[in-house]
Amino acid sequence: MTATPSQTTGPTLALVGATGRFAEAIVSAMALRDDRWGEIRLFVPGVSTRTLSVRGREQPIESLREDSFEGVDVALFNLSPEITGEWAGRAVAAGAVVVDASSAHRGDDDVPLVVPGINSELVGHRPKGIVALPGPVTWGLIDAAHVLHQGWELQHLVVTGLIAAVSKSDRGVARLREEMHTVASEPTIGQHPGDVRAAVSDLPVASPFPAPLALNVIPWVGQPTADGFTSAEHAVSEEVSKVLGLGEHVPVVVTLVQVPVVLAHSMALHARCARPVGIDKVRRACVAAPSLVHLDEQTGEVPTPVDSVGIDPRFVGRIRQPKGAGHHVDMFVSADTTRRGATAMLAVAELIGDEGRTGQPSVSGA
Repeated sequence: MTATPSQTTGPTLALVGATGRFAEAIVSAMALRDDRWGEIRLFVPGVSTRTLSVRGREQPIESLREDSFEGVDVALFNLSPEITGEWAGRAVAAGAVVVDASSAHRGDDDVPLVVPGINSELVGHRPKGIVALPGPVTWGLIDAAHVLHQGWELQHLVVTGLIAAVSKSDRGVARLREEMHTVASEPTIGQHPGDVRAAVSDLPVASPFPAPLALNVIPWVGQPTADGFTSAEHAVSEEVSKVLGLGEHVPVVVTLVQVPVVLAHSMALHARCARPVGIDKVRRACVAAPSLVHLDEQTGEVPTPVDSVGIDPRFVGRIRQPKGAGHHVDMFVSADTTRRGATAMLAVAELIGDEGRTGQPSVSGA
């Protein structure tokens, strides 16, 4: 691939899995950041005839091959976990550092799980040549949880995640829209036993959800586990603990609920802290956090998912404390986690790219 004049210097970046909503968010975020990359390559498994606009230039998306990683310094992986391991191994063998957005490496003790601005220093310690990123739900809550842990030391965290249909990719969004269109045509649907299920039972788009999502909520996201939690709930708990370094003595209890929202996720957080919590101080800490936007319900503003779509910062509000519980605090967060994950992935890549100039990663936020 021939480099444009603006790409003649700097490390080479590869985006592996350059199709879909997350890939589009990556290149969109790239246009808003400093141009520190030389050549940028785009790949997908299998045959490709598509293109993607990167910094205003339409680029072909190439088919992934064994020699695709020659000369690549940093490879951003946006593939399914089932095939990530194989291709990530080839990238590392060719000399690239892999930044992986899938779940393939998050639980590996030899792979750092990094959130820029929280544990950026771990980027430089990667025995397997791989840096992992948390999953979408964790991206939504980790900044607020970090504020609480940094200021007051978390002892117990309870998370109720309100998960948008996009958690099942475009298929989930399409199914929700079909269901909503169907139930909207009948003003009495939702008022009689079984009527919602009956109305959406024969829709042409197969449902990835275990129950109707329109006019409904589903307290089940993920696969069953032996202890009654789901695999997705365990994943969020483990990711939060690993990123914040909480250890096994700090429980992170997660319940995930599928809700009829298209894109952004929301989370209700209830925390117990080691030190007494002043609510005004928590509000000020959220205002000071570069990754958060505090909304004050006293002025009629509260975080909502529809207001979070396409926005980099996370909206946080409803900050309050149960009466007589001075070590406790509650808050509500809404976030476009696709956007957040894409921005963070680029920030991690930039930290790695900086090593070539300074000999060590610079430590900065997303």
